Amino acid sequence: MDDLKAATRPFLDWYGIFASHRKEESDGRIWSQEPPTGVRLSVEPAKKSAVLFHRERPWEQNANLHINTMLYDRGRYRLWYGVAKVDDVAGTYVCYAESDDGFEWERPELGLVDYEGNSRNNIISAGRDHFLGSVFIDPNAPEAERYKAIGPVGRYYRDGVLDLDMDKQKFKELLVALDLGGVSAAEQRRKIEIRQAVSASVSPDGIHWTNVEEPILDVGNTALDTHNLAVWDPYEERYVLYLRGHLERRRLVRRADSADFRSFPQARRCLMADPGDLADDDIYNSCYTPYPGRQLYLMFPSFYHRIPSTVDVQLAISHDSHTWLRPERKPIIDLSNDLGEDYGCIYASPNLVALDSGDWRLPFSGHYRLHDFLERGASYPMDTELRWAEWKEDRLVGLEAEGEGFVALVEKTCLGQEMRLNYRTEPGGSVKVELIQPPGTPPKEVKAVDGFSLAEAEPLAGDELSAVVRWNGSGDLSALAGELLSVRLHLNKAKVFSIAL
Repeated sequence: MDDLKAATRPFLDWYGIFASHRKEESDGRIWSQEPPTGVRLSVEPAKKSAVLFHRERPWEQNANLHINTMLYDRGRYRLWYGVAKVDDVAGTYVCYAESDDGFEWERPELGLVDYEGNSRNNIISAGRDHFLGSVFIDPNAPEAERYKAIGPVGRYYRDGVLDLDMDKQKFKELLVALDLGGVSAAEQRRKIEIRQAVSASVSPDGIHWTNVEEPILDVGNTALDTHNLAVWDPYEERYVLYLRGHLERRRLVRRADSADFRSFPQARRCLMADPGDLADDDIYNSCYTPYPGRQLYLMFPSFYHRIPSTVDVQLAISHDSHTWLRPERKPIIDLSNDLGEDYGCIYASPNLVALDSGDWRLPFSGHYRLHDFLERGASYPMDTELRWAEWKEDRLVGLEAEGEGFVALVEKTCLGQEMRLNYRTEPGGSVKVELIQPPGTPPKEVKAVDGFSLAEAEPLAGDELSAVVRWNGSGDLSALAGELLSVRLHLNKAKVFSIAL
């Protein structure tokens, strides 16, 4: 990572924005030091691509598709996707495809799984053969386990003891027998229950998989009925699970981490609907993905709005992967599309792909149906579309001023390189930048650095990903290298996404 990239500060939350000090002078005058004024945090709604993946093979027909994991590995897209046959309850498969551009896909004939008498297909797992709900690359693993994956599994217990001989049919028969025998529901739960666990598989290439013998985490009776994820965190140097959780019948996201992929402690809640959300909202899945090129963390959680029965995608961010914040309570991927008919539900999937062109892509599945409950035995229609949500680099959230706005940033060491700004203005809008001495305690008047004041700042206008900031025709900051400085931003009908000093 070059120095400029490392010094780039995306505006994702209020941290990094100087929060002001208020002071009462001896003469009774009261004033505030560098108060942020007229700005708000604003998520940047994604643009949606054309459909990125089409049903082309017999095993993909009359089926709902979903993205397990999308990896951009050495310049090539690698896709693990699930196929759920609408007309065959047992017909669930995980398939594999590759692409150079994210739209035209090669389905290699792998010869691993038989489908209707022929193994010339791209299926890598059928049913519960392997646990491939989420795939990631482990850079520190031995070659045989370079690829890792997880998936949920239900295990049957009788009188608190694991019963390996029990299956779904035997479980139903025993429940009927207990019910006919007059056993109460509470006693039934004590005598026989299904406990959920996270199981894992490993692979040298992402194609040929071996199951880890024992589950890596037993979560008890809490459901794992969503897209559960596993990752390697290079900053904490630990494996991390992001799992479905519940609290008083409301969905949420749980997190567990471990230095040993084969053994995790119990997960703890990390992202929940909060009092700023509507009363009927909860969180369907996490869609964790690392922030490209920086020690920041992202989630694109799908929010389930129960009363309208819709699911859209919001944004959560974290500086440490433990505590999560949401900059705005609105969709970053909304339900609209280019066909004029809104989706009913959208679910994003890992991972966010950052291209050299400055384009960012995140895959999602859109469903025209609502989340309404169906009669038992009925199935949802086959209406899934896979598309890309698209942004420009660092443009997930911005500091926005509808009119005049003003903020000062907390101090940073100047690298002596040109300052660059990622911004967009409305017609007639502008951005001006001052370099100032860092605000201090107790509050005192903050002065601009000589030669870099508002009067000397050249206004920026238009739409730029990396515009050089200039004062009196020059952007040269080499004389300030190593100095601790703050930045004062003056916005007018503008949105600033990131700054590099």
